[in-house]
Amino acid sequence: MSESEQINSNIPKSIIYELGIETAKILNEKQEELRNITWKNGEANLDTEYSKLACFCCEVAWNIIKKKYPKYDKVYITCNISDINITFTYSDGRTSKDKIELKSSKDKTMPGSTISNLDINQPLIYCLRPSTLSEPYNIKCSQYYSAIYGSDIDLFQDRTPRPRINFEKMNEIDNTLPFNIKEKDTWIEHYAKCGLKRIDKSTKCQKSWQDNMIKIMKQQIIEDYINNTTKDQFIIDKTSLQILNININ
Repeated sequence: MSESEQINSNIPKSIIYELGIETAKILNEKQEELRNITWKNGEANLDTEYSKLACFCCEVAWNIIKKKYPKYDKVYITCNISDINITFTYSDGRTSKDKIELKSSKDKTMPGSTISNLDINQPLIYCLRPSTLSEPYNIKCSQYYSAIYGSDIDLFQDRTPRPRINFEKMNEIDNTLPFNIKEKDTWIEHYAKCGLKRIDKSTKCQKSWQDNMIKIMKQQIIEDYINNTTKDQFIIDKTSLQILNININ
C-alpha cells in the first residue's frame, strides 16, 4: 500500500486508541473545567458538559497524533456528543466515523453497556469524580474490554449481560497497554468459566440461583456421558467442540 493509499484509508483502530489516550491526558489537566461541570440534576446524570469538554480535548489531541504520524497531516476531525463521536475528513473529501466511549462516576465500578451491541475493542475514557472538592478528578483510558470482567466468579444474567466496568482495571495514563484485538464473543467464554469457578468448593462468594443451575447442568452432562456416550461418540463430540474453538483436554 502506497503512502497515498494509507492516508486515504480509514484511520486504524490502534490510532483511535492512541487518540483516546492523548485525549485522556489533556482531559486530566482540565481540573478547573471538570470542577465547573454540572454532573447531576436531581436523579438525572448530565454528562453533556463532560462530553463537550472531552470532544474539545480530542480535537486538540488529534494535533498531537498528527505530529507523531505526519502522514495524517491532511486528515481533519470534528467531534460531537454524546461520548466522543469522531468524523475524519480525508484529503480526497471522503469521511469515516469512529467513537471513544465516555463514562463518569464517583464509584470505581458502574454498569457498562449491553455487551451484544458493544465494540469491546473501542477506547474507553473513565472519569472518576472525587467525593470532596479538595480531591482531583482522575481520568483513565483503556480499551473497553480491559475495564470489564471484574472477577473470575462473575454472574451471567437471564438476558444479554451488561458487565460492570472497573476503574481499577484500567491503564494508568502514563503506563498504557498496547492495542490488542479481542474477539467479540470472548464474554461468553468468560461467563462460562465464571459459572464453573463459582461452584468450586474452594471459591468463596455469595450464592446465586445460577450456581444451582450450573451444578445441575454439570451433573447432567457427566451422567449422560457416563451412561450413554460411546468412545467413538466422545471423539466426534470432542472434534466438534474443537471446530467451535472450545478447548477440550
